[in-house]
Amino acid sequence: MRRMLALVILAVVLLTGCGRDTLPRAGPVKRDPNHLVVYCSCALLPLVEAAREEFISANPTKSLEIASDDPRGLVQRLSDGEVPDIFVCLGETEIGDLERDGHLDRGSRRSFGMLVPVIAVPQGNPAAVGSPDDLLLERVKRIAIAAPGMTSMGTDAKHELERAQLWSRLQDKLAVKTTSVAVLEAISAGEVEAGIVYDPCPRLNVGEDIPLDSLLPATPLAAAADRPARIYAEVHKRSPNALLAQRFLRILEEREVGVSGVEPSEGEPAEELEEF
Repeated sequence: MRRMLALVILAVVLLTGCGRDTLPRAGPVKRDPNHLVVYCSCALLPLVEAAREEFISANPTKSLEIASDDPRGLVQRLSDGEVPDIFVCLGETEIGDLERDGHLDRGSRRSFGMLVPVIAVPQGNPAAVGSPDDLLLERVKRIAIAAPGMTSMGTDAKHELERAQLWSRLQDKLAVKTTSVAVLEAISAGEVEAGIVYDPCPRLNVGEDIPLDSLLPATPLAAAADRPARIYAEVHKRSPNALLAQRFLRILEEREVGVSGVEPSEGEPAEELEEF
């Protein structure tokens, strides 16, 4: 009986796991000790590439590989077992998910840059959106947002619309997208009259398929500038080059990306920091 009970307990443990922080057993990651792998949100690619140039200049015997994707795509890749040395992402949601699932070292987290949710419109602004309250007008049929709870951009959009007392009043108009890139694509293509995005995220990189001139200057959401989101970077718990990764994190920390009214750090290209 005791043996049977022990087998049942073992089976339950194997099927359910011992908690979110427990990762499947895996052997050490083998990688060139002079080579770093960085996963970053696609919108941050120009920023991370600039930091790579500085890193290589200061460490000429080292190399650094960058893989960029939509934030949720990167989360899935890490969940599937891929192991970058560093993960760089906009906002709290995605990086928080990876921390809770035990992939990232919370103690290594660094933050830099500030972004706020804003209203963006297609070229020509066909619905003449000039303020958050305009989203309530009949001429605004659809408003694109990323999925709250799954994406930082969507979570922050929901929070700011709630603060503006608009969230419950706009439910019938919301076109919820599974990724942040899909929101930008919907605005650019004119599929919606407006969308909630990060500023200056589109200015950093809107992607080859999203022309910059297809997105018009954004309108701030009420009080959003008082609570800017941050860009975060963390070292993977299984990184084989964690000490080298810390060098790159220090360089990223020095590259401050700001919202309107925030002065860029010395050396940051001005065109990456223009008001969206």
